Amino acid sequence: MDKRFLFILLAGMSTFFNCGSSSQLIPEPIQNGNLIIGSLIFEIDGYQDQVAVIRRNIEVAIIGQVMVDGKMKSFSQWTTTDDDGYFYIPNVPTGQFAIKGFRTHLIGLGDLIIARELIDPRRNYFEIKRADVLAMTGQLFDVSPRNQIVNFDHNIVTLYRNGIVDHLQRHWLENVKLVTGELLNSPSVARYFLEKFPTSAWANFLRLQLE
Repeated sequence: MDKRFLFILLAGMSTFFNCGSSSQLIPEPIQNGNLIIGSLIFEIDGYQDQVAVIRRNIEVAIIGQVMVDGKMKSFSQWTTTDDDGYFYIPNVPTGQFAIKGFRTHLIGLGDLIIARELIDPRRNYFEIKRADVLAMTGQLFDVSPRNQIVNFDHNIVTLYRNGIVDHLQRHWLENVKLVTGELLNSPSVARYFLEKFPTSAWANFLRLQLE
């Protein structure tokens, strides 16, 4: 086979697969399936003399109660943030959900687990956990699907020098200053995923979030 022809053929095949990959990264909707979306940025402000902002590879724990075959069942699943701090879980049943917590690793501190009890409304706040395992339990779930999208919006969690944890949640971010001095200006989470997966069958549901 002519080498020039082989090169053109292989290049064309590469273009074909790359064009289709962005829409294939997220599974298509199934009947009555919902898409969980959100973003999480974890910043450390002086805890054990560390200052850092973490977005990538944060393991996020989502729990809730869902309706399956007419019965209410517990839901729990882990997901991982991308390079920009965004996460998603496709095709979850209809129900109510909450961010139970997350875990990450930082050189100098090792593995960190930040979680909340989700049992008593007075203790519905994040705190650093000393255990190695995050218990996927709780009873307080405050986010439900809207047009098949479960939107946790933007979450910035800050661990301070004294071990206190603060949680900021916003629909979009405008001039939010991180501990490193970086200013964040980010559109809604729905718009991020709409731009990332423009040809996905979830796109129509994501557009409804922008109205």
